[in-house]
Amino acid sequence: MKSSLLLGSFLAALGAVALTGCSTVKLDESGEMRAAYVAGEFRMLVNSNAPTTARATSEAFRQLGLFQIRNDLGTYDAELAARTALDEKVRVNIREVNSRQTEVRIRVDIIGDKNYSRKLFDQIERNLTVSAGAVTGGGW
Repeated sequence: MKSSLLLGSFLAALGAVALTGCSTVKLDESGEMRAAYVAGEFRMLVNSNAPTTARATSEAFRQLGLFQIRNDLGTYDAELAARTALDEKVRVNIREVNSRQTEVRIRVDIIGDKNYSRKLFDQIERNLTVSAGAVTGGGW
């Protein structure tokens, strides 16, 4: 009985993931900047390195009221996780593509949530913009 219930739950989750498919998400009004939403995972490149992106993500968790439960930072990658007020797990994987670009992958819970992923990504990007402005702005 237990194994059939477990198998049924697994198949339902697998079917939900399969139905999410792949789509693009417009990031600007012109539609020139786009992110990918593949099988419940939001994917986009940012113009920053992995450590800076990880700090911006950690700050975004705090700003959105998430409780951070994981922050594993490597030289060129990072894995962060947090929980929402509804106890959904939010995972962010960060991997440098080159010295100026980093891939950000966001998954909310098991199935994914495109709208919430976009909200989190937008906050990460705002934090990166503020961070870059603090480094390059305010000159003599």
